[in-house]
Amino acid sequence: MSLFSHNPIGSSVLELIKGYLLSGYGGIKHRAQFTQLETFCMFLGYARSGTSLFGALLDAHPNVILAHELDVLKYVHAGFTKYQIFHLLRENSKAHAFRGRKATGYSYEIKDQWQGRYTTLRVIGDKKGGKSSLRLRENPELLQILRKTIELPLKIFHVVRNPYDNIATKYRRRLQRGPANLRHVIEQHFAQCQTVSDVKGKLSEEEYLEIYHELMIEDPAQCLQTVCEFLGIECPTDYAEQCSQIVFRAPRKTRNDIEWEPEDIEIVCEKMKPFSFLNGYSYD
Repeated sequence: MSLFSHNPIGSSVLELIKGYLLSGYGGIKHRAQFTQLETFCMFLGYARSGTSLFGALLDAHPNVILAHELDVLKYVHAGFTKYQIFHLLRENSKAHAFRGRKATGYSYEIKDQWQGRYTTLRVIGDKKGGKSSLRLRENPELLQILRKTIELPLKIFHVVRNPYDNIATKYRRRLQRGPANLRHVIEQHFAQCQTVSDVKGKLSEEEYLEIYHELMIEDPAQCLQTVCEFLGIECPTDYAEQCSQIVFRAPRKTRNDIEWEPEDIEIVCEKMKPFSFLNGYSYD
């Protein structure tokens, strides 16, 4: 892959050239910061599934840098080196921590923890589930290119939310920008489900973890313990306690915020059936 022979989705060549030059210098300058890295992590899934909250919790860990929607596969596709990508991830995390880790109208700042900072950096990654799924659907080879570029063990999170809530939230957001078609949102959502299922089939059990949004809210400390074990890092008590304080008390049932036709409810129900990770979800 080459910066000059490819133009990744939604990126101008000039933007990438600027990023390439700046990250080239930064990657060399800060290379020593990345010598103890053990794991690279990323997300698959969908927008409005709770990944912003989960990403903020991970970024607060003293051994983790988790960028907020850098869109790492864009840079992998463009031919950036691993140290350039690590530098971009680090700078993104710092910038979002400085701004209070705000996303979708919420602040996910966690006081007295390590957002944008670290003690020993062992895990680095990016939270960009929806766009990553889109890129992998259009170019499945990107997964292998990512492995060859990063040269670290890969860990992938799939944050799962009730599809009715997930679809309703995306549909409502689109309505804020203009006319929207609920059926189109439904089709798009399950196309992403298929991509996740396809990618999951290419991963080992050690590389893939499903995180259920509702369970994360019900018991965030236990969820973080599971996540840390998956990443091979400790889960400090103060970290889990501080993170738990910013988690919502109950999941929002945004399916009740829009009007559903009975036919659309049934379509979602039918489309869920092929995907084992959606077992147990319903409109009621």
